Amino acid sequence: MDKDRIVEEYRRHKLLSARHKGKYKGRVWKGNELLKEIKGNGIDDVLAKLKEFVDSRFQDQIDGEINVPEVAEYVQALRLMLGHFTDGHMAMLRAHYNANDQCITATQLAEAAGYSNYGAANLQYGNIGKAIYEELLMALPTRKDGTPIYTYALATAGDPTSEEEHWVWKLRPEVSQAIEILGLNTY
Repeated sequence: MDKDRIVEEYRRHKLLSARHKGKYKGRVWKGNELLKEIKGNGIDDVLAKLKEFVDSRFQDQIDGEINVPEVAEYVQALRLMLGHFTDGHMAMLRAHYNANDQCITATQLAEAAGYSNYGAANLQYGNIGKAIYEELLMALPTRKDGTPIYTYALATAGDPTSEEEHWVWKLRPEVSQAIEILGLNTY
């Protein structure tokens, strides 16, 4: 059976690919803003073109000179995501905010969230960072394979502690202020 319509969420954009009056068309929205209309040779072709558009939008933003988002932008992004955060996510954000000088290791994040090891904390904190990255489109350092290191959307790298030589994350001041404005800093 042929599909006549696909609606999909992709990188925090809404995509619609449909057949209408014998033609294949698509639209992409960010929030309530229509960003692009596309025509293609089929439902899947249109959907692929919509995804290419979103990907190129991300790349254009990243290639440009992007400053760290402002506090109000972080507030808006975090507010949109609150319903999607787990208790562990909230525990890590609070722990980072309340840490000495707002510096914390992945091991300490894991302890705060009740995870068994720092690997789980790295994954989950990275997921929070990815959601922010996809909402705010900011330039981030990348791994050797070119993928962004999403935790940098929340924090900057501090120096390893001299005793344990663990990686230390320093909460971005803009994120800190957004957490405070939203009242997420209290237990």
